[in-house]
Amino acid sequence: MEQVMNLPHLFLNRVTLDGAHCIKLYFYNNEAIKRRISQNEWICYSMELGAWYTVEYSNTIALLQDLFEDVAHVNLSKLDWKRLEVSQKNIGAMNAWKELYLRKGFDVITLFPYLMEGRSLIGFKHHFERKHYAEVRGSGYFTYHPANRLWEITAKEGRLYDVLVFLTDRFTVKLNADLHISDLKIKRLLLEQSYVKDFDYKSCPPEFLIYLQSQNYSDSTLVTYHNLVVRFLNAFKGKSQEDINHFGISEINQYHEVWIQRSAPGPSLINQSVNAIKMFYKVMGKKTLMLEQVTRPMRNKVLPGVYSKEEIQGIVGQLANPKHKALLFLIYSAGLRISEVINLRKEDLMRDRGLLFIRKSKGRKDRYTKLAANAIQLIDAYLREDAPKQYLFEGQYGGRYSATSIRNVLHEAKRKAGITTRGSVHTLRHSFATHLLENGTDLRYIQELLGHESSKTTEIYTHVSNLNLSKITSPGDLIKI
Repeated sequence: MEQVMNLPHLFLNRVTLDGAHCIKLYFYNNEAIKRRISQNEWICYSMELGAWYTVEYSNTIALLQDLFEDVAHVNLSKLDWKRLEVSQKNIGAMNAWKELYLRKGFDVITLFPYLMEGRSLIGFKHHFERKHYAEVRGSGYFTYHPANRLWEITAKEGRLYDVLVFLTDRFTVKLNADLHISDLKIKRLLLEQSYVKDFDYKSCPPEFLIYLQSQNYSDSTLVTYHNLVVRFLNAFKGKSQEDINHFGISEINQYHEVWIQRSAPGPSLINQSVNAIKMFYKVMGKKTLMLEQVTRPMRNKVLPGVYSKEEIQGIVGQLANPKHKALLFLIYSAGLRISEVINLRKEDLMRDRGLLFIRKSKGRKDRYTKLAANAIQLIDAYLREDAPKQYLFEGQYGGRYSATSIRNVLHEAKRKAGITTRGSVHTLRHSFATHLLENGTDLRYIQELLGHESSKTTEIYTHVSNLNLSKITSPGDLIKI
């Protein structure tokens, strides 16, 4: 009883949303409750309600009580409470807000490049239900190869857009990491395929994407800015693209204020949104929004999570698969970002010097970092069992190993090792830096190994030679494997 009293309250309230009977969840800001909600896709956020909700069935309340039993006291005292009815003419920004919905229930098809008889082709593997099988067969776009158990896109290259329109109408289409699409019309189609497009839906203007591409922005930045701009454009009921093109500082500040009030995004996400919207107006509105006029939230000064050396050893010890063991240990012992490890090639291993070459990382910069002797040992054990063709770590069908797979490997290893410390794959990189510092390594060297920009003007002149890097002991060599 004492434990229940110490738990935060999660109130349930019956509401009607778009004609459906729903249960609204409301609570004081609590990370454990929000984390549990994020793990359950059947609980959705409604901009209209300004709260999380789920459709009510006969067993919904019991399910919610079971789901939150260990993190919150599910309080039913407000279950049938009704808000006083008010006039429909509400005043303020909330009334102008429109939610951007995502479609659900679509099977995923992943396209990947492959070679057949010297030809470079695009294909996918998927088992279709009878209805979709007939549609795919009859479209004239695809040929099935029983020997390889894959579908080949046989349409001419100029018709690839039509092929993807056909597929995205029926499925969610994803691309293998090695299938690069430079055509912005196709890229926009894929980026926006999951949105429910009503009569008021506004797509990202092609001019904006053309500008990002022409300025050599990375794919990840293009995707992030695209998504934030689409969110902004579709947040205003009844406003045309032309109306939004003429918005000023007050509308942009109001947009972010409402977003913060409704779903409490982090300061870094709001700052990204400000940057994306400023660039949008630079390109589309032909005007520059002054930086000091746009309100930005203060950044939280949050210390990065760190795994202890014992926890690192526990994680690695749970990995029986040689590829998984080499991969996670290399991320830790070299302080790598997840995007860096999946882009590594065998020739980037400088075994004789104990260095690892990282090409075109964040900010499109090359750098060197430590290659631990223990990491070489694990990589060699992995390479004796596997023969990757292009990248050091490759997926089941070749090409770069996926970031999602790496996250799943770490999650499972932590579960088996009984490690409850909060952290992600990126926490391995934080742990690398922290353990180096604890070993007495100079901060300037750590900064160089991580590829960080200098935080002080004087440090811009500090040059760390590869010879000095070679003398540093990687924390990976202090772990028993």
